Amino acid sequence: MTVKLHAILRRYRPAGIRDEGLPVEVPENGTPRDVAAALGIPLELIHAVFVNETQATLDTPLRPGDLVRLFPPVVGGGES
Repeated sequence: MTVKLHAILRRYRPAGIRDEGLPVEVPENGTPRDVAAALGIPLELIHAVFVNETQATLDTPLRPGDLVRLFPPVVGGGES
């Protein structure tokens, strides 16, 4: 499957990888939780999960070919 990391989660891309779409191997019946573990991303840094552009959870079952997008909590951006 392909994974896209957003904002501060990009620091968990493997060394030398700058591409937006990372190929990640997870076990059969894997979940976004497994994706996070494979990339070493602490679960508390994941605020939103999308699978194939549909909002999902860390426990949503994945299939080969899925696109998983992981987002951290949104901070800042407020107006004074």
